[in-house]
Amino acid sequence: MIQAQPPDSREFDALETLEGALDWWREAGVDADFSDEPSGWLAEPEAEKDVAAPPPPPPPKIVRKNALERALDRPGNAAQSIDIAAMPDTLEKFREWWMSEPSLAEGALDRRVPPAGVASAKVMLVLPQPFETDREGLLTGEAGKFVRALLGAMGIAGHEAYFATALPAPMAMPEWDKLAAAGLGEVTRHHIALAAPERVILFGREQLALFGRSTEDARAPLTIDCAGKSVALLPAPDLRNLARSARRRETFWNRWLDWTA
Repeated sequence: MIQAQPPDSREFDALETLEGALDWWREAGVDADFSDEPSGWLAEPEAEKDVAAPPPPPPPKIVRKNALERALDRPGNAAQSIDIAAMPDTLEKFREWWMSEPSLAEGALDRRVPPAGVASAKVMLVLPQPFETDREGLLTGEAGKFVRALLGAMGIAGHEAYFATALPAPMAMPEWDKLAAAGLGEVTRHHIALAAPERVILFGREQLALFGRSTEDARAPLTIDCAGKSVALLPAPDLRNLARSARRRETFWNRWLDWTA
């Protein structure tokens, strides 16, 4: 019978030292063995299946238009041909045609503003288009106050003036050259001829394109032909520019005095 030998005391000391070291590392949070050697965790794909996925399609491009571009896209900005032969030959009938003829301002029948006044007025004021504030008639908004003050300084009563516009409804950024080519110039001449005023003031020099003139011709009074009759016309700045510029008002007033002297 073999008798077991008691362990050497040095083996107990080494074992206690090893267990103590392991306990220290466990308390420090290290409880696993790590290796710095890289290893592949995922299986490598086979050669015939290693095909790159197609890239995702690009997101749709969103085109955002500014306010001006949106305004230019509105119906009514495209100049279409006007049937000149269909224009009535009396002022009363012309006003009815002015409010209903589609080619004058397509898509804006509900926003049209009729001219105001009687024939043979002392002066005819021609604006490019109605103001947005003209809810109850031409120049019934804020601009009307300035016009009434202007006429008062001229010594002209409201009933002695004829108020008209080149366009029957507001239009964003009208291109006067294209509108003239479409026949709007002939419409304006015909309107002036039917109203038969003593003088015409054209507010907004860009409208001179309707009479085949440029803004360079706005420096002095003009004479235009309307249905075979010569009519005196004074180009003037746009009413808004005239109202907010004292220098423009002074220049306009001096030209008015020279023109009517």
